[in-house]
Amino acid sequence: MTNLTNIPSEANEPKSTEGSAPATVGTIFLNDIMKVDGALFDPSKGVIGQTWKIDVTLTGPLNENGFVYDFSDFKKLVRKVLKSSLDHALIIPINSQSVVFKGQSRGECWVMRSRNGKGVAEQEWSYISPAGAVFPSRSVALNRQVLEQEVVRSLRHRLPQEILNITATLREEDAIATEAVFRYTHGIAHHTGMCQRLFHGHKSRIQCYVGEERRPDYEHYLVRDILGSHVHIATPSQHKSGAVIPVGYRGKTKESITLSYEASQGYFEATLPSDRVFMVDGETSIECIARELARVVKREEATTDKVKIICFEGIDKGAIAEI
Repeated sequence: MTNLTNIPSEANEPKSTEGSAPATVGTIFLNDIMKVDGALFDPSKGVIGQTWKIDVTLTGPLNENGFVYDFSDFKKLVRKVLKSSLDHALIIPINSQSVVFKGQSRGECWVMRSRNGKGVAEQEWSYISPAGAVFPSRSVALNRQVLEQEVVRSLRHRLPQEILNITATLREEDAIATEAVFRYTHGIAHHTGMCQRLFHGHKSRIQCYVGEERRPDYEHYLVRDILGSHVHIATPSQHKSGAVIPVGYRGKTKESITLSYEASQGYFEATLPSDRVFMVDGETSIECIARELARVVKREEATTDKVKIICFEGIDKGAIAEI
């Protein structure tokens, strides 16, 4: 939990009017106020998907209603701040030497370099997007504490000066250690909301059934060998240049692939290593992803039994595909 505005010492506590009692201070909290689905750039991993639950607390003097801050107003404010910052954005540590910003006539252009392990050549990523699709963090690296500080800073200047203390906590979903979990990014070109952003993502669980039997072995096979734990989901219609990847497969080499489309918010384009891209038919919705993974299991298992895939999109939502 990150706390950027410490509760004042007694000498700095809110002053009461002369002859009246000191102002009463209280604290309110909002747990799991919303779930944030986004992506971040990590120089050791590249662009990865992420999902968090967000908790916030607020400390300040009680007003005439006995409130620190009206819950309804506070909830609206926090959600507005998150939707205009971390949610459905690519979060980039702009003070990292692995990140370069380049002006571009069609929007913002960010160039990033990742190195996955010793002796591995640097891999270049680039992202062209309309303003707002990238959240620039003034840090050299991203971690939970840095992002909590970003949330607190964004809230601080929108709240009354009387507020004494704000905290923000980002939590990942509690998952059993043996569950199959993968991180993915994607963009849906014709979506009218923020899902059209080409680099937004999720951290998700996956379940697989063949017949009536749950198959954890296939769940981990899909995550490890098919998707590669960190993956970008694309469709052939998004392909602009570079490596060609068949539907139902992930790229095999470090050769670059460029994906692009025009959406209602503007032009999106991303270049990334092809071995980080898995192709699906149709769109990159969770419904199409689940359906494609069910086809993969059907193909690999060569079974006549029904295959069911339960694929989460972040936390507490997802799709079921049966073939």
